[in-house]
This record gives sequence, C-alpha cells and structure tokens, in this order.
Amino acid sequence: MLEFLLGRRNPTRTWQAGLSQPLAFDLDAATLHGVRLGEPLDRLSLLGPDENLGTHRSGELVYSSAGLTVSFSLSTRCITAYRIVLRDPSEPRFRPFSGPVFAGAGCRLDLHALDQKGFVDSLGPYYWRDSDEDESILFYEFTGLEWQVEFGPHLRFNSLIVTSEPLLADEQQRRAYRVSRPWPPVVQAGGRQSGR
Repeated sequence: MLEFLLGRRNPTRTWQAGLSQPLAFDLDAATLHGVRLGEPLDRLSLLGPDENLGTHRSGELVYSSAGLTVSFSLSTRCITAYRIVLRDPSEPRFRPFSGPVFAGAGCRLDLHALDQKGFVDSLGPYYWRDSDEDESILFYEFTGLEWQVEFGPHLRFNSLIVTSEPLLADEQQRRAYRVSRPWPPVVQAGGRQSGR
C-alpha cells in the first residue's frame, strides 16, 4: 500500500558503494564494469544509491558525479541502457566519466580527445546522423543494439548512449529524425551495419 501511495521504492536504497577501481566501459560488449545490458539491475549494486531521488520511478538511475546514467525496465528490473557523459550542457551537474572506455578489440578510446571525425575514423561508418546548430548525433545500429553518440559545438564529444531498445527501431522516431535509409539496416558479419 505504501508503495502505491509513495511510488515505486528505489531499488538502490540499500546498495553499498564498493568500487575498488574506476568504472570501465566496453562499447563493443555493451558492458559497464563487466555488467552487460539485459542483466539484472542488482548486478550494479557496487555503484551505491543513485544520486537523483525520483528518477528510478521512470526506470533511470543517475550517477552525475560519475558521468553515468543507467536505464532499466520497470517490469523486469533488467538493464536496458548506459549513458556515458563527458559534458552535458543542459545538465551542468554531470561530472565527466573518468573510467576507461574500450572498443574495437580492446583498444582504449580517449573520449576527451575525440571529435566526430576521430570517432568515425576509429569506429567506422554510422547508420544515420542528425544535426542542428547545437549538436550532432550519430546513430550506429547493430542487431538488438544501438549507439547514440552526441557531439556538441565544434563537434566535440558530449555523451554516448548504448541501448538494447533502439530508438530508430520505432517508425515514428525514424520519421521524426527524417531517416531516409532502409530499415532494418543491413548488418554485416560481426554485427555492424553497413556504411553510410
């Protein structure tokens, strides 16, 4: 009854922070500190309680001091997305993610040094790009996985979302982003989509 009146209980309320080393993110494996998308949320208990009271009710945990958000399914309590933040102009409370980020057979990415061209040169062609005067978002599509890579002014890296619930799988979203390429994308051996 109390849960009904007060809303869903925060699943992190009893978590004890227990990181002995910086959080590591593997882009290709879609893992944070070895925890994959689709795994139970409790596998991330080492993060401790989330820092934004209330967002858990909509399926999001916020760790702004770590430059991280975690999205999860309210029904299954399994992880659906990670967001790695270096800068967020609309949310200045976010500190930059400071852990290592790996991609492409374990190569370490220096997100601070990457601009849009460097990202594409390192990780290959994207499926779709949406741009306006404030930002550019590259969408990379894989089987059951999407990367949304956001760049700010001067095409500097801002943030990265890796999700098992691809935004562009929704036809209305593709229309909103004016996607003119065929869906689903052609995925090559190894799970990557074909070029632009």
